Amino acid sequence: MELLSGGFYKGTIHRVVQPPADQRGRERLGVFYFALADDAVRLVPRVESPVLQRVGVQRRVADEDAPTMETLRRSRTAAYGTSTLKRRADGHEEEVLAGMTVTHFN
Repeated sequence: MELLSGGFYKGTIHRVVQPPADQRGRERLGVFYFALADDAVRLVPRVESPVLQRVGVQRRVADEDAPTMETLRRSRTAAYGTSTLKRRADGHEEEVLAGMTVTHFN
């Protein structure tokens, strides 16, 4: 959504942390929901939106260089556990996937 909305909607910042010591032996359940666009969708801001026309858009890459959903999904899957992450001054890490910089929040 962040790519398609030109930065208007932000990706969720999340992380996994250890539970308190008195709860570490208990079973935990996580529920996750991820929504992906169809593979053929090029991830460019939808500038025809009246809201985006009013507030403006922030392009991560030039429209002609924007990956499709399939390219981004495959890049993320292939890079999992194998890519070199660059640590930023604020402690977060970055990697380049499908020509775009992706931030991992710690």
